[in-house]
Amino acid sequence: MDSLPPLGERQIHRRSRNACDACRSRKVRCLCDNHNSVCKTCLELEIQCTYDKPRKRRGPQNRYVLAQIGTGLDPSTSTSPVSAATCGSDRLAPFPVIEQMIHDWFDLIHSVCPIFHRGIFLTRLASGEAAQDGIFAALVISVCAATSASLKRKSSKDYGIVTVQRCVDAVEEIELQAGRFPFSLEWCQLKYHLSVSLGSEKSLDDADCFRLLAESVTGVKYLVYYRMQDMDTVSQQLLKRLYWLLFVALCTSDLHGRPYVGLLTPEDSIIALTPLELSEDELDPTRSPLGEIDWHGNTKSYIPGLNYLSKLFLLWHKSQRGAENSISHLQHHLNLVQRALDYLPPELKWRGGLSRPPQSNFGTDVQTVNLYITQLHIRSNLLEQINRLSKSSGMRQTPPEVINERQSIVEDMLEILYHTSQETLEANGHSLIPKIRDLGSALLDEVRTSDREQAMRSKASVNLEKLLAKLEDLDIHSQLQYLEMGSLPEIHGR
Repeated sequence: MDSLPPLGERQIHRRSRNACDACRSRKVRCLCDNHNSVCKTCLELEIQCTYDKPRKRRGPQNRYVLAQIGTGLDPSTSTSPVSAATCGSDRLAPFPVIEQMIHDWFDLIHSVCPIFHRGIFLTRLASGEAAQDGIFAALVISVCAATSASLKRKSSKDYGIVTVQRCVDAVEEIELQAGRFPFSLEWCQLKYHLSVSLGSEKSLDDADCFRLLAESVTGVKYLVYYRMQDMDTVSQQLLKRLYWLLFVALCTSDLHGRPYVGLLTPEDSIIALTPLELSEDELDPTRSPLGEIDWHGNTKSYIPGLNYLSKLFLLWHKSQRGAENSISHLQHHLNLVQRALDYLPPELKWRGGLSRPPQSNFGTDVQTVNLYITQLHIRSNLLEQINRLSKSSGMRQTPPEVINERQSIVEDMLEILYHTSQETLEANGHSLIPKIRDLGSALLDEVRTSDREQAMRSKASVNLEKLLAKLEDLDIHSQLQYLEMGSLPEIHGR
């Protein structure tokens, strides 16, 4: 056995007699060195080291214990069959970190994924319900996963050890402890969040990502057909919103060449399933969280943006399932997609570098970017399908109209990327980067084409460099991926 270094050369760690609040919540040893009053765990997580929470008394349960259960301050004392200690919500991270992630989700991401009522959700979180209700604890963790996957820079800076995989593992532990959850809106929401989060961290081909998405689709279809008529108004509207976000996710997967897990069927009424364009206050005016009235979604509805997004993907969905797979059929739908955003509300219209209209806010800015980049992505995909059909019919060169349209799409994309704040782009999260890559891969084909004029190839090359530069800003791993691959990935088409 190696001998220990002299005492003067060793850093002495002492175990705190009374662990700090964070270490007690996570049930880990609380260690401090001789020169620092902040424990090692809090230093690593970069959080405040406090000793504010009341210590648990020994002996039988009394009013003190019941008070902690009611407030959620010490969930490990809960008498519920599925307590926080079992659920794993506190094991994921200290409550202040989880709370910050939830607030970041509502402030930055909710506008493009409005499947919760913020007032209801935050009230339940503050009441300590995640300490007593296993499925709500799992739902909270799934939102943390979505936040971590979407806000990568903020995640690495502010969220410490919270990762998508840790969230997935925590939810699986809850399910093992609590048993199988029945189909419910919350169950479908958490499966959706975990699926899109894993798809961002790994790939759309990941088995768990595919399974979770399929489970959410199955649950939503069941609720729509068998339970929606018995739901309250708020739950019905949230279910309809989730339905169309799932449809968007499935079409996006199909657009990238992955198997389509069916959701929309001829029996589904698009009109009946379209969510009402309600703000949070209109959806449930009695559930303002903790007296807050200034949140940007309280009086502004983000559902018009969701409905227009659904319209874009409905057009793409129809373009892939027409009776004839012809250039004219694809061109017809390409024209429809190009006109699909002509009647947006003023706050959702792209205005370039001009000031935004008074009705706009951060959430509508995020939606505007999402809508227009999605439209450009769908147009690009349809254009490449037309190009492939043209070549398969004997045409050796890319048709001039395809080249011109491709350049127009890329220039519009660059216009959006370079006139939008970094915060707004990052709030679109993982959904934005694959779209930019796909457009870049189509542009790379233009750069490699040797039978084009030099000026045209040079213009395509300059645009490609601008696209890659912006992509590198958004994706801290993009440069490494391109070095490993040698080029942009080839586009996945049908």
